[in-house]
Amino acid sequence: MPRFFRSFALACLVYMTLVLEAAAGPRLWVALAEEGGAHAEAAATLEEELAGAFDLEIGHWRTLFGGRSAAPDLIVAVGVAALDGVLESLGRRDDSWARVPLLATMTPQAVFQARRAAPVIGPRQFSAALIDQPFARQLALIRLALPQHRRVGVLAGPQTRPFLGALEKEGLARGLGLYASRPVGAADEIYPALRGALDESDVILALPDPLIYNSASLQNILLATYRARTPLVAFSPAYVRAGATLALYSTPAQLARGAAAMVRQWHAGRSLPPAQKPREFEVAVNARVAASLNLSIEPPAALAAELRRLEGRP
Repeated sequence: MPRFFRSFALACLVYMTLVLEAAAGPRLWVALAEEGGAHAEAAATLEEELAGAFDLEIGHWRTLFGGRSAAPDLIVAVGVAALDGVLESLGRRDDSWARVPLLATMTPQAVFQARRAAPVIGPRQFSAALIDQPFARQLALIRLALPQHRRVGVLAGPQTRPFLGALEKEGLARGLGLYASRPVGAADEIYPALRGALDESDVILALPDPLIYNSASLQNILLATYRARTPLVAFSPAYVRAGATLALYSTPAQLARGAAAMVRQWHAGRSLPPAQKPREFEVAVNARVAASLNLSIEPPAALAAELRRLEGRP
């Protein structure tokens, strides 16, 4: 009789273990570039959106890969540094990791496309919830906020120049002309290119190209556009606080919700959807700079609401 109970108890334990593993769902790693700030905000949102349906492990990418032998079912890399760290770590793993799907978020389109060619990607599913706003939305914001400004100037480096054709097509559809300065291939080429763009344009649209828009160059770009009395439409609220006229951007939480939706699509069909640009977004306006440029711009909430209406969303 005791042997029967021992066997029965062992069978129950095995059964409960299997039930709990099934209930936990697929193993999902959320690999962070940093454990604070925007990355922590994105991680908290992913946990809120996905906890319960997935067995979540959230941490710095080095911590997740340190000493682990069993591959997860899916990896979400939050930030470019996390993406690069995950790719480097995957390159040192055995064949059991070769098909682990990888989803990047808080990552520019240019970076995603460049990393897609990495040898470690191979046959694995690789997609991204991109940080870049759709060109149609950016240009619609210019038409709404700056209706008298029809000549859009763009500085493009190696990462963003391939997208100029699509940007020009969207501009033509909205009655906007695009002036793309000569290619910027080095830091000392930024300001000659900017002078050319300011001569030919009445608004500058900033694209997330790290060669051009970075901590070393930003203040000089903002000063040059301000002196030329040319509004700068940026991609970060920090740029608006620093002196840009407008920005169209998505918060870390909004980007994370987009990534969570892609994870759920993967779970439903076991296939990651193609890379996607943000659905949710915000608008920021520097009222002081706008006033000094004699611009009358609607409040950011009104601009965002009108953009959503134009996209057929509440």
